[in-house]
Amino acid sequence: MKTTIEMPDDLFRQAKAVAALRGQSMKQFVTQSIMASLHNPINAPSIPDGAADTVAADTFSRELATLAAQISTAWQGPHDAETAIREQRRELGNDGH
Repeated sequence: MKTTIEMPDDLFRQAKAVAALRGQSMKQFVTQSIMASLHNPINAPSIPDGAADTVAADTFSRELATLAAQISTAWQGPHDAETAIREQRRELGNDGH
């Protein structure tokens, strides 16, 4: 497929020089560069500064809510953690005192 790409003159000159040093045509160089960019996750678009923290916090909050719901569903009885530990200690014969 033919296409037209507009780029700054200095970028074109650099690309043309690198292609020539590699013994490639501009078509080969551009095709190879695009393929490498598409297959290399390091070159993937980055998350803007500060946004990574927000994304991580949102993800953590969702996971925490999911875990809390699972624990509430699986938990036996209306006890809080402190009461559950006390009961477990009693069952084991150690009241913690």
